[in-house]
Amino acid sequence: MRKVFLTTITALGLLVPASAFAQTPDATTYRLTGTRLAFGQDVRIERDEEVTDAAVVIGGSLNVEGRVRDGIVVVGGDLHLASTADVRGDVVLVGGTLTRDAGAQLTGGVNYVSFGEWANRNFAWFPSVRFGEFGRWITLVGTLARISVLGVLMVMTLIVARAPVARVGRAAFAEPLRAFIIGFAAELFFVPFLIAASIGLALTIIGIPFVAVLVPIAIVVAMFAFVLGFTALACRIGEWIEDRLGWQPRNAFVATAIGFIVLLAPTLAARFIGVASFGAAPAAFVLMMIGLTVEFFAWTIGLGAAITTGLGRWYTVPPPISVQPPQPTASATAF
Repeated sequence: MRKVFLTTITALGLLVPASAFAQTPDATTYRLTGTRLAFGQDVRIERDEEVTDAAVVIGGSLNVEGRVRDGIVVVGGDLHLASTADVRGDVVLVGGTLTRDAGAQLTGGVNYVSFGEWANRNFAWFPSVRFGEFGRWITLVGTLARISVLGVLMVMTLIVARAPVARVGRAAFAEPLRAFIIGFAAELFFVPFLIAASIGLALTIIGIPFVAVLVPIAIVVAMFAFVLGFTALACRIGEWIEDRLGWQPRNAFVATAIGFIVLLAPTLAARFIGVASFGAAPAAFVLMMIGLTVEFFAWTIGLGAAITTGLGRWYTVPPPISVQPPQPTASATAF
């Protein structure tokens, strides 16, 4: 009986092909790598790759076809787990989405931290982001913060430089085209001139220490000229509106506030309409374009007027002459 049993087993072994005992094609020999850390680029973990630590990608997307032992963090990109992926840790996604093919293994949890959907990156190294519904509120808050800071700077300018504000405002209203051309030229050539002056000073041994002084001073003076010009133009616009309406408050702060509101009203209206509803997006876009155009001309004309008046130190046009009505003379006829 024993001989018959051994003979039967041997016969069955001859009938089974040798390929049945070979290594299955699904078995993979992994090549080990440490932590995968990347900034501003997409990362792919190959099928035969095993990351022994975590995989962290910031500003890019991650495609996993192999194995990750200690979790995944993706900021500003998407995560794709292929059918051969094996992730043995938690997944954290900031501003991205997870795509998981059938067969992908994930033993940990998935944590989303996002304000909305990240947009496709315009540059290979810099991700642009859309915050969805919350993004409209972010833009509104940012605009209000910018306007608030500008308002504080304008009040400070009126306090410390009331006379220069009046001179710059008169120059801006008297010759707006000339002021715009000068201001636009200054905006175009400020940075090239500053670079050329810095290089010229650096070429001389004596002038090298002055480079560190020239750049900050030039930037501060340029910022002051911008704020002075914008404040002066807003004040002059407010005074012009007061004259047309017959108001006589004779207060520079009130006039500046009126001009400030007029110049920034389209931008503020666009932001508030944009928060209201997506259906008003075309109107918000048109108002935003109008607001940006108005602000550009106001900043440029104000800068040109500030330059032509030497930051308000002198007049380029004579001040307006107030005409006094003739005084009635008393009759000298006596009887």
